[in-house]
Amino acid sequence: MRSWLKSWLILPLMLGLLSTAQVWLSNLRYDLSLEAQSLAAEKQTTLKEISKLRIELASLTRPERLRQLARTKLDMAPPNPMQVIHQ
Repeated sequence: MRSWLKSWLILPLMLGLLSTAQVWLSNLRYDLSLEAQSLAAEKQTTLKEISKLRIELASLTRPERLRQLARTKLDMAPPNPMQVIHQ
């Protein structure tokens, strides 16, 4: 009689445990899906920012702009022929 009782007690306990594990796994899967979507959106934002920064870098390092800054801000000029040493 006891073995019969034990089997009827184990079955509901196992079903409860498996059901709880299923709910927990579904919740975990949902949370991971949300996190993946958030990271994908952050990646797209970062890639756009990198693209803008590359364009800005190209604009700031244009040779004509650097020449103009050297002349106006630093009072620089091309060297005179007497200032150039040829070896």
